[in-house]
Order: sequence, then structure tokens, then C-alpha cells
Amino acid sequence: MSSKPCAIALGFFDGVHIAHQKIIKDVVNYAKANKLRPIVLSFDLSPMEILSPERVSYITTAHEKERLINALGAEAEFIPVSKEFLDMSAEAFITEILVKKYNVKYAACGYNYRFGKGGKGNTFMLTDYGNKLGFYTKVLECEFYNGESVSSSRIRELITKGNIFLANKLLGRNFFVEGTICEGKHLGRTIGFPTANMFFEDAVVIPKKGVYKTLVTVNNRVYKAITNTGINPTVGGEKLRTETYIPHFDGNIYNQKMKIEFIDFIREEKKFESIEELQRQIAEDITEVFK
Repeated sequence: MSSKPCAIALGFFDGVHIAHQKIIKDVVNYAKANKLRPIVLSFDLSPMEILSPERVSYITTAHEKERLINALGAEAEFIPVSKEFLDMSAEAFITEILVKKYNVKYAACGYNYRFGKGGKGNTFMLTDYGNKLGFYTKVLECEFYNGESVSSSRIRELITKGNIFLANKLLGRNFFVEGTICEGKHLGRTIGFPTANMFFEDAVVIPKKGVYKTLVTVNNRVYKAITNTGINPTVGGEKLRTETYIPHFDGNIYNQKMKIEFIDFIREEKKFESIEELQRQIAEDITEVFK
């Protein structure tokens, strides 16, 4: 059993969006007031990776999720997902994990939280067992933004459709991706717009192909930029990547870590008839972003 009693936020928390933040902040505040350990209990990967052969896309990697949770004042705990774990009954999850392992005294979750084999456990069961085993359960109602519910699945859909502005509102922050700057074909430099190229991690949700207003962080400095997400068809690109132009930046940043925050969608990716036409369009994009 945990040496210190815990207040626990329950859920997967992909994206750590505004509804997730409400649950986590509730747990942190309760823990502070009652001298409990504030924990966010999540999983190292989506159960769908085992239950379904379809590709799973994440708004945040486990590492990014942990940093966002820590920033809210809670500790992130990730349960390794396996077939054995998914076969655990809802009753066993409560008694063996929540009570015995974490010594839970307070549990908070969303209205649609499910757990245990086949998702048979629900908020009513959690509340009932809490009354019997000595912990209080708080169920938070659905969070709405402009009349529509906030959910990770909706945010993923918005990102893939290029509606970054609204996705950011639901996230309560800017959607971002991180990676290592790789060396490209240097074609951007030859046309006057050198770019920092970066490939997406396999499991990260990919924004709609197109050009975006962005903020990039390199070497702990933040720059305004424009980023193209796509394959760059005008110059025969094939592999999906981001190409980021940072105005007035001069320096070798290959193999450096870069964070790209997507601010707004400018236009869709297109194949231009000539390099000159591409140059004119990029100049217009820059004017649009930095006007």
C-alpha cells in the first residue's frame, strides 16, 4: 500500500485538455487541503493499441503528457497496458490498484469514465465501492465549449481537419509537436527560404497538410515562424514532414531539438507550376503571418 494516502484523477488524459485540467486541478486542490498525495493515474498507451489493429494517434506522447500533468501540480503515474491488465475485473481494479496500491481517499473522474474488463466499471460502481471501502468519489460533468462537448477525439478530428485555432481553445494551450531537426535537400535555401525540417513521430496525430502560422522553440528561444506540413509536392517530396521557415534566423541547427506550436491554419498545401510561383506564394504567406 502507498505510504501516503492519495487523491487520484482517473482517465487516459490524452492532450490534457481543458476538461482534463478541471479534473486534475480538483484533485490537486483537494490533496493540498487534506494533505494527500495528488496523482493522475493513466496508461502508458491506449488500450485500443491492443484491442484494435487500427492505428492509434495521440495528441500528446506519454512524456509530453507527464510534463503537462506535473505543471498542474500532480504526479503522473502510468499503468503498463497489457492483455493481462485489460482482463482485470472492475472490482479488482478498485481493490487491488486504487485501494491496496495507492491507498486512495479521494477519486475524481469524468462523467463517462469506464474501467475494468470490457469497460464494465463505471462512475456508479466507483462511487458505490468508495462508500464501502472508505474513499470519496467526485464525478465531474461534461465540459462544453461554445455549446459542444470537449473531448480528445473531437480535438484529434479538429487537428486533422486543420482547425487548429479551435483545437487550441479546447486544449487550453497551443497544440505542439517535438522532434529533432534533420538535414533536408537544401532546396529551401536555394530559393531564398531555408527551412528546418522535422519528421513526425509515428503515433502523433498529424495536422492537415498545409501551411500554418507557428511558434518554434530552438535552444530555449522562441521564434515566430511559418510551417508547412506535407510532402512538398512542387519539388518532388515524398515523405510527410514539417518544413519550418524562421524569418531572419541564421545558424546551423541540424540535429537540434525543436518544438513547433501550431497557431492557425493559413492555406492548404498545393503543387505549384514553377519554383517562381512557389517563391511568390511563400512571400505572400510570410506577409500574411507577420503583417
